[in-house]
Amino acid sequence: MTQDLLTEAERRQWASLGYLHLRKALNDDDVIRTREALAAVEHDFTSGDHHGWADVFDAGNDRDLSITNGLKWCPELDRLVDHPNVFGKIVGLLGPYLQLLGSEIFFRYPSVEPLVAFHTDQGPSLRNGAAGPSVQLKAQFFLTDVATENSGNFAVVPGSHLQTFPGKIDYRDVDRPVQIRAHAGDVVVFPLALGHGVAPNDTETTRVSVVLRFGQLFCRPVDYWTTPEPAILARQTPRRRRLLGDFGARTRPGDVYGVIPDQLDLIYGEEWVDSTQAAKDFAEARRALDAYQVF
Repeated sequence: MTQDLLTEAERRQWASLGYLHLRKALNDDDVIRTREALAAVEHDFTSGDHHGWADVFDAGNDRDLSITNGLKWCPELDRLVDHPNVFGKIVGLLGPYLQLLGSEIFFRYPSVEPLVAFHTDQGPSLRNGAAGPSVQLKAQFFLTDVATENSGNFAVVPGSHLQTFPGKIDYRDVDRPVQIRAHAGDVVVFPLALGHGVAPNDTETTRVSVVLRFGQLFCRPVDYWTTPEPAILARQTPRRRRLLGDFGARTRPGDVYGVIPDQLDLIYGEEWVDSTQAAKDFAEARRALDAYQVF
């Protein structure tokens, strides 16, 4: 039975508001396992000297612990890369010629001050290029509840992805920001062009979340230069290896622009191969291969 990767309501919301809120995408077991693994990561990074401090970044205010290259530090995150309740939505938005560009771990500590000012994740390079919503996006997996406002909520300016958003704005200077109320297990997907920040955390609970950054094959990864270190690749499924830049033994830079014979099989897999979008993409791939054979 055919299926759509995105509902019409989701497509409209993505186009107008600039984000999707996927409720209960992770089940309780997913949440508990991932949160326990991240608690161990936080302990390792905050209990004395740690050799991974090069991967730590923060908002410059000592109110959070933010770690890039998350797959390196927490293998439990592997399962999130193509999670069955989320990855189909990512493919629906970006198409099947995509990769995982980065992985981030966030611990947002209690603070009466806003934790992160409003900004976009584009930077001058993406901002000056073809940086529409279909080039790169992020998926934020919430591992703790932010169901009430001022709980360290992810805050957005709906529709700002359609405007020219300034580089960085103080949280208090943003007109009517929307604090997204999420439960542990929810996922919020948003393009890099969306203005967003982090609200104050008036609770006694640290907000924990993971962000995965996806983009088209031609985009440069941010966690590594070409592929992650061999130990990370070795533990992955074939689809995840491809998402991490592994094209097999015969790999050339031009592969990201050409016809990749097994790309659609790997990305759609058994889960999404019967979708209407997969049917269109497989048909287009066959036409492309035929064109090469003719000439």
